[in-house]
Amino acid sequence: MSEISYLEAKELTLEDYEDFIEDEGFSPSQAIAATFEDSVLMMKKSHKVYVSVMINLSILSLKENFIPDYLLERQENLSKLEDLNEEEQSAYNWDINALNQLLSNQNFEIVEDEEYRLRVNMLLG
Repeated sequence: MSEISYLEAKELTLEDYEDFIEDEGFSPSQAIAATFEDSVLMMKKSHKVYVSVMINLSILSLKENFIPDYLLERQENLSKLEDLNEEEQSAYNWDINALNQLLSNQNFEIVEDEEYRLRVNMLLG
C-alpha cells in the first residue's frame, strides 16, 4: 500500500467533515473533533497526512469563526512539506496561504478545552 498523498488526505478530511455535518447532524465544532479522531491513525503513519489534516481542519474551523486550541497550538510547529509533486505543491501552497489569511484576519474565537487538548496530546503521542 502506497503512502496517502497530500491531496488524498485533504479530500478525505473534507469528506469526513461534511459527512459528520450532513449525515450525523454534528455542529462544526463536533465535526472538527470527530474528523480529527477519525484521522489520528493515518496522521501517526505519515507526516504529510498529519500536515494536511491539521491545515485543513484549521481552515474549516476558521471559516466558521473559531479554532480549537489544540489545532492553533500545532500550527506554529508544522514543518514545511517537501518532495511534493506539482499538483500537491500547488494545493499545499494554496492551503498555507488560505490558512495564513484566515489567521491574520483574527476574526475567530479560540475554543479552549483543557481535557480535550490532553486527549489530543495522548492520541498523537
